[in-house]
Amino acid sequence: MKLSAEFTFETETAEKIYQAVLPELNDNFSERSRIGMYLEGAYNLVLTVKADDAVSLRSALNTWFRLIQIAQEVLEVTSEA
Repeated sequence: MKLSAEFTFETETAEKIYQAVLPELNDNFSERSRIGMYLEGAYNLVLTVKADDAVSLRSALNTWFRLIQIAQEVLEVTSEA
């Protein structure tokens, strides 16, 4: 079974988040999933995940949602300083 998911995050910090998590794309988290990420315009970060099975898809989504969330939280904290 092949599965895929695509999410668009609309935020003013899309480019900064993209730059922050881009190095993680070079790390192969799993042989059973493939990750894509790109900017669509100035405010949209698009995450695509393709996986061989539901467990791999869930795992990859959890990982990448968390990476994006952490990048956003760091940007919020550093902009307050």
